[in-house]
Amino acid sequence: MRSGVLLTLFTAVLFGCANAQDPDGGADPGAAAPAEPVVLADGRTWVEPADVSDWSARPPVQQAMAAARAHWSAQDPDYEEETRVMAVAEGSFTGSGAAQQAVLYLMSLWPRCCPRMGIAVVEDGALVRNVGFEAPTQLLTAVPDLDGDGKDELVMVGSFGMGGENSTSATLVSLADSGLRTWGGSMIGYNSCAGSGSGGMAARITAVPGPEFSIENYELVSCDSGGFRLGSGPEPLEFPPPGEEMSVELPLR
Repeated sequence: MRSGVLLTLFTAVLFGCANAQDPDGGADPGAAAPAEPVVLADGRTWVEPADVSDWSARPPVQQAMAAARAHWSAQDPDYEEETRVMAVAEGSFTGSGAAQQAVLYLMSLWPRCCPRMGIAVVEDGALVRNVGFEAPTQLLTAVPDLDGDGKDELVMVGSFGMGGENSTSATLVSLADSGLRTWGGSMIGYNSCAGSGSGGMAARITAVPGPEFSIENYELVSCDSGGFRLGSGPEPLEFPPPGEEMSVELPLR
């Protein structure tokens, strides 16, 4: 049976920033504190994904997978199915104040370059959105609203390996009316440790509301130690303007 290696690299932490200043140069006690940057992805860190296998049997996820099955099997006569729930994120993804779960699920590992995936949004035990797409994605994490529309964003992290090399990328997305909206993406990790053993790199990406993004680049010290040293940054990271992801809105029934 065909199988794929699923790797994830991700962490989420907060760190402080400077206090607001008044026009005279002193601290203004009435001013709002600057927003603390949120780490969207850190390629230096290995995080074991949580066990969310029980979600596979829940009715709204079964409903989402049934719709995805009908879509992908109609697109590909050689469709090979291998379903799995990969990750579950908590937040408000389709409307301000909603208590929802975004469920990342796998339908097929093939073709290897671009597995058939989906995101099901569940609210109060009911399926409210179902989006299908093709990308090697193993982790989904919620990000507090960055653009002020009241909806939380999502970070998708995917890793792909071949010939002793492995690369990991992070993509920031949100749910638009017609599917996934991509804010941008960047490689956050690369190494050839299973091949030539010549080393690799990692990146740490942060964001503040607006949104504004920053990146720090690191070099892998050695494959044996797994340690990193700072190469450059932090410096601004320019994502392209948000656009429509190549995704498909799947039916809810």
